[in-house]
Amino acid sequence: MVFLEILLKPVDFIVAPICFGMLCMLMVFIVRKYRDDTQRRLFMKAFYFKMLFALLFTLMCSFYYRSGDTWMYYDATRYLTKAVLDNPDNLPRILLTQKLEPDGPLISYFTFTDSRYPVYEAMQDAGNFMGPRFALIPALLFGNSYLCVSMCFAFFALGGAIRLYKFFQHYFPAYYREIALATLFLPSVTLWSSGLMKDPLCFGAVGYLTYAILNLFVKRKKIFTSILWAAFSIYLLYFTKVYILLAIAPAILIWLVTEINKLVKVRTLRQVLAVFTFAIGVFLAYRLLDYVTSEESLRQFRLDNIAQSSEYNRSLYESFSRSTEGSYFAIRTESPVLLLLSGIVAALFRPFLWEINGVTAFLSALEALFFFYLTLNLFVKRGVGPFFKKIFSQPLLLFCFIFSIVFTAAVGSSALNFGSLSRYKIPALPFYLVMLLVLHQQFRVQFPAWLKKILGYRVLPVWMQRKAQLT
Repeated sequence: MVFLEILLKPVDFIVAPICFGMLCMLMVFIVRKYRDDTQRRLFMKAFYFKMLFALLFTLMCSFYYRSGDTWMYYDATRYLTKAVLDNPDNLPRILLTQKLEPDGPLISYFTFTDSRYPVYEAMQDAGNFMGPRFALIPALLFGNSYLCVSMCFAFFALGGAIRLYKFFQHYFPAYYREIALATLFLPSVTLWSSGLMKDPLCFGAVGYLTYAILNLFVKRKKIFTSILWAAFSIYLLYFTKVYILLAIAPAILIWLVTEINKLVKVRTLRQVLAVFTFAIGVFLAYRLLDYVTSEESLRQFRLDNIAQSSEYNRSLYESFSRSTEGSYFAIRTESPVLLLLSGIVAALFRPFLWEINGVTAFLSALEALFFFYLTLNLFVKRGVGPFFKKIFSQPLLLFCFIFSIVFTAAVGSSALNFGSLSRYKIPALPFYLVMLLVLHQQFRVQFPAWLKKILGYRVLPVWMQRKAQLT
């Protein structure tokens, strides 16, 4: 089998338990600093959950997909490993290199290879080269074991997820169950951030960045380490998937200025400053986007080119997407507003049940239906106006709303199929779900019994629920 020849090797039965044991000991060492037993148990459960999904991701890519980006990244990792084994001086050279240089010393390892993918061309992009660069160290330690590399990538993403949990818990400590579901145990996020891909690096970077910003500007502690994590996260996002950075930057900026506005005691002055600082935040966010995307290499991310580039990509790859993944979806409109709205719907609420064509698509459809139910439930029971009023009255919820909407509009309007979209959208899903679950609690909208069981709440009999509602 291809699986036995490429991804799962006999040595995996030896090195995979060793890798798991090392990561488990590291996780135990990390959680020991938390005094709360509930939090320690929660993080250890999240660790086991994550490692299980790293294994499931390996099996899924091997038996179900049998191809894809992760195979190409693995081939590139093998070539880098061989370069280091041939010459140890190549190790610092690789770690300090942004991309594969056509005239560099590594080029011989990427020409005339046994890969069925265009590794030579792909690795000349800094974003594609980032994954194999980070996979090099675990690959050297564990004999090019794909499973071990996936577990290490999953562990990094788990670190970001834990920081997202701590970030939201700082504001909503009473809703730790809801926050844990959204940040640590959401199936699609856990799955797509658990393999040798760019997505675990980007998702982890989002978590590290947001928590570092919280420490720097709100909690004002761990300044030095927070600066390092913020700089490293920005570096990862900028060179791997810059559009994530472009989406989260204005959300962070507006969140921070609204946090500062809370310090004003006079209500009238606070309302005036709220409008003023929000306008400044929007203006600075736009200028930031315009500045960051001003380089020629990033022209495709400019706001005024989104509609044009999305339509171009669709017309270029439509036939390819139909023939390969079979989950192509079309957003045919010339209106930029309708394009972005359709992108939001596609990223958050699709695929619909009648659009599924496989097991993974079915799971994505169930999760999208879950998001649609929670959103509609709030609109029906509390109204659209109070929904947005509550969001704009709380800086953190405003942050979640801006990032999730801006990000899903961008990826949903430019993605070519639901398979790719399910990976692209994962950085925004915890933010959107936390917002929905917190609003349910603040509006006192009851969760359905099945969701209460998932969250670990005690489910009362129907007659007791009715009695509680009457009182």
